[in-house]
This record gives sequence, structure tokens and C-alpha cells, in this order.
Amino acid sequence: MPAIYTDAEARRRTVLVVVLNNATDLLRAADAGWYRIPQRRAPRRIGADYLAFYQTGAFRQQPEAQTISFMAPTRRYRLMTRRELLPDEADHPRADDYYYRIDIGPLERLSRPVRATTFRRLTFIHTTLARLLTAEDVKELFLDDDPFEQLWAALREHNLRPLKNRLAGERPVDIALRARGGYLGITCQDAFAAQESRLAPVAERWEFLQLSTMQIKADLPGCLRQIGAALLRLGGSVLNQPGAAQE
Repeated sequence: MPAIYTDAEARRRTVLVVVLNNATDLLRAADAGWYRIPQRRAPRRIGADYLAFYQTGAFRQQPEAQTISFMAPTRRYRLMTRRELLPDEADHPRADDYYYRIDIGPLERLSRPVRATTFRRLTFIHTTLARLLTAEDVKELFLDDDPFEQLWAALREHNLRPLKNRLAGERPVDIALRARGGYLGITCQDAFAAQESRLAPVAERWEFLQLSTMQIKADLPGCLRQIGAALLRLGGSVLNQPGAAQE
């Protein structure tokens, strides 16, 4: 069973639903404590407090088929080649491809598994712990008006080029922006969740900005002003207005 949280805490905790296509990956997650995502197929946002595992029809001989039955807390993230991850398969055609290795804690069985009655071919879903613990169907996990997506779109409209899934130490930042003097890492989560996922010092120069989901929803222009000020401190320029030419 997952740890007991208040409703407010559960709404702040984030979950990335990932896919298990075979029993080997499930055993690796349970016994070795890690899961991998190919860098070239990774979703726009891989950082989360928990992973939740959707078991595909490959588990058709088990009741967990086409169901999310397990979750696990995330511990750290690393970018590694497949050869480094699976040295026994060094001759694999994708041995030199890069993968995100996500180290996780013990698997926890959900008291109420979430079935996929209409969505059978899933990829990744970024959601909240509150949704995961109350949903009866996978389709209920999708977030309407996700603040992360709103901020990403606003940055693009201001002619910036947000980077996905950059690692700062052993945690990914939700959005990275490159400036002349380094990187700005933006985390789109609330203070409660962020307390346990502080970013480790890294060799490159980073400045970090935490914007809660409530801030983004309530005052997106104000969030953009904070981002613009941080970019100036890193030697960048002010945000361009939507439709303006890029420098």
C-alpha cells in the first residue's frame, strides 16, 4: 500500500504512468529496483514522485493484464547507454542508444487497480497521486489544462526553445532553458513534493526556479516574468513577445 497522504498532499504528488511489456521488466523493477525509458521515445516530462506500471496484454495469463496494479517511489535518474544498463546484451542493435535509468523504491500494490477498458495501447501519462488512487479507469488519469503544458506552450509562443528532461545531478528538471551563462531549470511542482527532490550540485552552471501548479494556473504572465529575470541573470535576453522575430 502507498504511504497515507492527506487529500492536499496526494494532489501535489506527481506520477508518471509507464508501460511494462514483459515479465522480465517487471521482475527487474521489483528485484533490481530500476526502470528504463529510451531517450528518443521519452515523454516531454519524465520527472515524477512515483512511477505507476501499466501491464499490457502480454500479461494476459494474469489478472494484472491491461491494468495499473503497482507503483513505486522514484529515487534518482541517470542517462546511460543500453550497453551500460544491460552488459549481458552488449551485441544488441541498440546497445549504443541512450536510456533514462530511473531507480525506484519497493513496488507497492494499489488497493484498487486501475483498468484500461478503452485505452489499450498506452504510452506515458503524467498525472497526480490523487487521480491514481481514486481512478477506476485509465482514461480518468489524463489531466485537463495541465499547467506544465500551458507553460511549455507559452515559452514557445515567446520564441524560446524549452528542452525536455535535462538532468541536473540525479533528478530531471521539468523544463530547461539554455542561456549564454548556463541553464535555467524549471520545476513545475508544489513545495511539498519538491522538498524531497532537491537537485544535486552539477558541473554546469544552473539556476533553478520552482513554479507551483497553482502559480502557473493563477498567474502565467507573472511566471513568465520570473523566467525572464532568471534568464537575464544567466546572460540571456528578455522574453520575446509572441510573434516577434527570434534574436
